[in-house]
Order: sequence, then structure tokens, then C-alpha cells
Amino acid sequence: MITTNATPNQSLNINEASKCCGLSPSVLRIWELRYGWPNPKRKPNGYRAYNQHQVQELSRVAALVKAGTPISNLIVDGLPRWPTDQSHAPVARVLSTTRSLPTPDDAAEATLHRDLLEALETRRGSAVKELLQRIFWTVRPTDEPKTALVPCLVAISELRRCERRFAEEADVMTMVKDRCIQLLRMLKTPDQALLVAPARQGDHALAALTALISCYRGTPARPWLEHSEPTGPYVTVSDGDIGEAMGSRQVGRLSTLGAQDVPGLADLLDLKQSIPFLKAVAVST
Repeated sequence: MITTNATPNQSLNINEASKCCGLSPSVLRIWELRYGWPNPKRKPNGYRAYNQHQVQELSRVAALVKAGTPISNLIVDGLPRWPTDQSHAPVARVLSTTRSLPTPDDAAEATLHRDLLEALETRRGSAVKELLQRIFWTVRPTDEPKTALVPCLVAISELRRCERRFAEEADVMTMVKDRCIQLLRMLKTPDQALLVAPARQGDHALAALTALISCYRGTPARPWLEHSEPTGPYVTVSDGDIGEAMGSRQVGRLSTLGAQDVPGLADLLDLKQSIPFLKAVAVST
């Protein structure tokens, strides 16, 4: 570890900070992406600018990690939590449902899935969007719901319920919706398909994702984004409560997290789980 003669107000680039704290630049980048810390300012050219306080904290964390303390125990909710610091109670994990979702079998996809959950739980919207773009480029389309699309919507729903929304939430929802619509176009869904109607304006991403997973499960479906009642059999989806019957052609309901007698995205993702509205459509056709 190398000390620095920089003044308290002088910033260091990532290579200088790395030499001072004894951690490689790649480790600093990984910690920032996965745990939201350290979070240095950026110069106009995009380069990171670490201040002296951050370098000192990095040195302290590096020493604790080398002594055997897991980094995940030290960085909680995007901030360092020191073993001797009694001023902060441990931050409870809030994404219990999201973390109970099935993980991808592929090792590379599992790593992306893990990083995405960390970014969602620490509400780092820019990291979430960056990871989604990477997943859209590298993950097989049929694996995208499990790796990213379902975790995103379930996590956002959980964060809303504990009043921990984040600034880029709407951007993430739009990315999920647009990606689902793109994948549905690739499938060339027939006109005679199960329609998925959002209960509210904010449920469009959920409708598109429900339609996509239904197609992957063998039931052709497409989102109904019109302002009128669907013209064929449909399922109503919502991130909130759904009434018993929304229209004469409704064959089922689905909510993001699920409820009594209402399946959730986790149920739809589980191929072993029987989904009543999928069976109803199969019988009617």
C-alpha cells in the first residue's frame, strides 16, 4: 500500500487511488458496480475522481477484507458499515421475494443475475440499466425473463411497498416493456392469441412480460394496450389489487407479487406451476 502526498481537496484517478489503498482498479470497479460503493465523482471526461476520505475508507475496507471479513458484510445499501460502528443498525434485505426467484443455470447468466439484484436492492438505477443492456446483448432470449425481466419488475414492486423507489424506476420499466415487445415481434404471435390487458397505465411492462412468458410456455399471447375492452379472451394484470371480474371475456388475473387465488410472476416463471388462465385458453381453443 502506498501513501500519497495529495492535499485533502485534491482528487485521485482510479490508478492513483488503487496504489494508495492496495486494491486493483478492477476490484474498485466491481465493488462500485455490485455494491454501489465507492461512488466517486466523475470528471467531465468521464474519469473517476476519488477524494482523500474515500481512499482512506478504501484502505480500511481492504484491511478488513484481507483479515477475512466478507465484503458483502461491510458494504450495505451502498455505504460502508464498520464492525465497531454502533450508530447504524444492520440494513435488512428488502427484496426477499426477488431473491427467492429461481436463478439461471448458466454460470455467466447467474453472475449477471446476481449483480442485477445487488444493483436493484441498492437502488442504483444507472447500474441496473447498464446491466440490462448487457443482458439483452449476451443472454439467450428465452433466458431473459429468469435472468433479468422478472427480477426487475418483482424488485420494483417490492421496493414500492416499502417506500424505497429510485429515480430511474420509470426508465427501467420502459426498458423491460420495450424489450418484451421486441421479443414478441420475433415470435410472430398469431392474431388468435390470449390477450393480456394492463389494469392501469403503469402496468404496461407487466402486460408485455406476461404475454412473453405465456408464449414461451406454449400459449400464444400478446399485450392489449388499447383503451377498450379486449376483443377476445384476456387476462388482467396489475402491480396492485385486481377486482374479481374486469370484463365478460376475462379468463384470469395476475399480479406482480401474487395474492390469494391470483398467481404472480414467480408462478408464471415456474414451468411446473399450473396457471389456470393458460389452461382455460387451451380448452377454449
